[in-house]
Amino acid sequence: MEHLNWLRLVLCLGLGLGLGAAWGNELKITFWMEPVQRAEFDTDMAVVLKELEALQMGTNVVDTVVQLTHSHDVDMENFCEILGSVGSHVIVDLSYSRWSLGLELARAHGIPYVRLDRILRPFLDMFGDFMRLKRANNVAMIFQNPRDTMEAMKHLVGGYPFRTLILDGSKLDTDDFVQRLAVLRPSPTYFAIFARASPMNGLFERVQMGKLFQRPAEWHFIFLDTRDRVFKYKRQVEHATRFTLNARAICRSMQMRDLYCGSGFTLQRALLLDIIRSLIDGAYANRNFPEPVYLDCNASTEVGTEPRIDHSLWMENVHWSNFVSGVPALSEESEPQERNQKEMEQEQQREEEEEELLTFIANISAGYYSNEHEAKTDLAVWTAGQMRLLNETISPSRRFFRIGTAESVPWSYYRRHPQTDELMRTKSGAPIWEGYCIDFIARLAEKLNFGYEIVAPRQGHMGERNEDGEWDGVIGDLVSGETDFAVAALKMYSEREEVVDFLPPYYEQTGISIVMRKPMRRTSLFKFMTVLRVEVWVSIVAALIGTALMIWFMDKYSPYSSRNNRDAYPYECRQFTLRESFWFALTSFTPQGGGEAPKAVSGRLLVAAYWLFVVLMLATFTANLAAFLTVERMQTPVQSLEQLARQSRINYTVVRDSDTHHYFMNMKFAEDTLYRMWKEMALNVSRDFRKFRIWDYPIKEQYGHILLSINSSKPVLNAKEGFANVDAHGNADYAFIHDSAEIKYEVTRNCNLTEVGEVFAEQPYAVAVQQGSHLGDELSFTILELQKERFFEELRAKYWNQSNSRNCPLSEDQEGITLESLGGVFIATLFGLILAMVTLGFEIMYYQKKQKSLSLITQVKPMENQESSKIAWLKTADNDYGLNKDKDRANKKKEGKAKKTNKLTPPPTFDAAMFRGKKMPASITLGDGQFKPRLRDPINVRREPYSGYME
Repeated sequence: MEHLNWLRLVLCLGLGLGLGAAWGNELKITFWMEPVQRAEFDTDMAVVLKELEALQMGTNVVDTVVQLTHSHDVDMENFCEILGSVGSHVIVDLSYSRWSLGLELARAHGIPYVRLDRILRPFLDMFGDFMRLKRANNVAMIFQNPRDTMEAMKHLVGGYPFRTLILDGSKLDTDDFVQRLAVLRPSPTYFAIFARASPMNGLFERVQMGKLFQRPAEWHFIFLDTRDRVFKYKRQVEHATRFTLNARAICRSMQMRDLYCGSGFTLQRALLLDIIRSLIDGAYANRNFPEPVYLDCNASTEVGTEPRIDHSLWMENVHWSNFVSGVPALSEESEPQERNQKEMEQEQQREEEEEELLTFIANISAGYYSNEHEAKTDLAVWTAGQMRLLNETISPSRRFFRIGTAESVPWSYYRRHPQTDELMRTKSGAPIWEGYCIDFIARLAEKLNFGYEIVAPRQGHMGERNEDGEWDGVIGDLVSGETDFAVAALKMYSEREEVVDFLPPYYEQTGISIVMRKPMRRTSLFKFMTVLRVEVWVSIVAALIGTALMIWFMDKYSPYSSRNNRDAYPYECRQFTLRESFWFALTSFTPQGGGEAPKAVSGRLLVAAYWLFVVLMLATFTANLAAFLTVERMQTPVQSLEQLARQSRINYTVVRDSDTHHYFMNMKFAEDTLYRMWKEMALNVSRDFRKFRIWDYPIKEQYGHILLSINSSKPVLNAKEGFANVDAHGNADYAFIHDSAEIKYEVTRNCNLTEVGEVFAEQPYAVAVQQGSHLGDELSFTILELQKERFFEELRAKYWNQSNSRNCPLSEDQEGITLESLGGVFIATLFGLILAMVTLGFEIMYYQKKQKSLSLITQVKPMENQESSKIAWLKTADNDYGLNKDKDRANKKKEGKAKKTNKLTPPPTFDAAMFRGKKMPASITLGDGQFKPRLRDPINVRREPYSGYME
């Protein structure tokens, strides 16, 4: 039993001695690094030591760290403590700036020195070349931790080919990169995220939450490890650019298994492992394993007095693998130290010597995310510091600009629901813009191939400067960089040109104008009656009645009237009864005339005077009616700004703090200034007083009165309110002074509005860019091309389309006098027709009733031969054959009353009645006075029993 225990002890000792011989050598490495590198280094070094144990290199690695604080005393004290207690075989410098004093001390004592390049340098060089191919001008780069952020800042010494914004993605509260990018103006053209696969997921989630990922072509994902397949947002980032490492190529260059380049792989870890492994191999390749260097910095012996022992000869046996390569050092500044002249000369000599930095050989492939095969989506490969294109060209992504504008109809305005007047929005919730400027922007984007976002100012409108000299509105956003350029209803003012640059005008026919409501003419069916006043119509009616009564009176009592002078007028004449007199007076107003006039001279004089009255009255009515209708059409309250200022019935206003409002305030200020200057000159004149003796001041205080009236009417908040107020005043007693182009647009859409007067204060509209912007020349050339293509004329025809007025009802100016104005004439005619029909009914009823009450009696009296001709003439002249029975009855009544005999007085002969004593013309032949009935055709249907002729 004891023998077995002894054997076990011998075996354990032998095994311990064997292991001690195997692990007896120690490689002491001193690392110099920045404080920001320490956390990543400790994690990676712990894993590297475990991997070296697994590889059974036969050497124990002792690592010590000098964390550089950039303080001479502290850093040197830490380094001397390590050299005095632990010692060092080799110094591996990971710092970003060379520590000159520590390097002098190490070289003075022969300590080998190896310096590593920054881990991100290959990625930054590759990305810089890629952005140069895309002609990028500004890029925002986001990094996963402070170490990578610091390396990117150090890379700025070499310079980027573009403007760069470097952000640390690990900060969540104090300096969140999402918030900074959201408010950054101008917005970067491209974005890049440098991270390993796992942190890349978290960073992109924050980008999505901040709604920054809008245009995939502008985003670039640079993976710092080989696990790019872990990224889980490939579908969301389609068409975004990716940069990945070739894991198999890395493991083959390191002579490691492919599994090593999988989970947990980092480039710093692989670089440390490969360098330490090469150092161990070089140490074993030496005849004797090198001894560490110990140094007592507090010894009295000065540096350089003892003979120098070179401990770095064993480094000649160190051969780096295919994964490690040397690159020239970048120009950088050393740590500022206090040196004498000799030290400075030595430092300068060492700087003149070429120094190489160790880094890894990167094999980075560039492509874009797509559902297609990777062979089709690969763009380029970065190998050995060179970019090799797989595609013929790498075209730049579509440029994107933030374009400023402000709501102003019809230039740029929000689309609203026609019924509810609510804002209409896109699927993302953004309002939809429309208008002249929006179409203009779309055409610019089409010709220059850029994307855009329309940005409305958060404060102000077009832009005004406050007392502190700060601008708001569209101009303020342009000055602050919130927008890249502005396309709006911007007028070219001198104060604006001090802070922005204006391009060639795109609209040159704008100014200030006046809009009013068309007068609402009161329509009346008896509008023609308003030509004459009521007293005139009453006088006309009185004249008609009086004339009718006088005609009746004169015809009745004049001895020379046809009624009273039967001998002079033996034939049938018009009896001017009271009814006939009124009818004669009434029909004298018509072109038909009154008919047969009275026979007496007195009656004819009265009728002649009445006819003269009728002619003059008709002519007066016709002329006044034409003039009345013409003047009413031409009637306009005001015709110019001067007339508007001189009157007091019409109120007028402007939009508060608008360009128009400032125009009147500036003009009033000019009037006041000129008056004050004239007053001072006139009061202070020492001679030639006569030149200043005036009766009428040459400059009117017109704009002062206008501004006073505007303030009394209270300026409106916006143009929409102003147009609504004008439309609400139907009496045309309200005017709105505003931009002429906007007024013309509103007039084409509202049939009730009309533009008054001519345009004044004309100024053009133009596009504005930032001062010195590179977009100025490009946009100016495009605007001139659009002018040649008559594009702006097309827009003018679109938004100021006069065809919209076709939907408006025609006014009397366009269609003549309406039925509503002269409907009373037709009503009077209709009333006369109805009255005639009613009268006709009464006449029929009266006639039928009378026929029933009277019996028709016919009396025949024998005729004597000697009186046959006389009786025939009597019956022919007096008898109407039943056609005038009322007259017969009246004659019979008169005969009964007079009790006359049956002896009848024969009528005068025809020649006596017609020629009245004059000689009868030879062309007339008289018959024998015998009445003979006319022979009738028995076939003729028409029968006239009382017709005959005289021979």
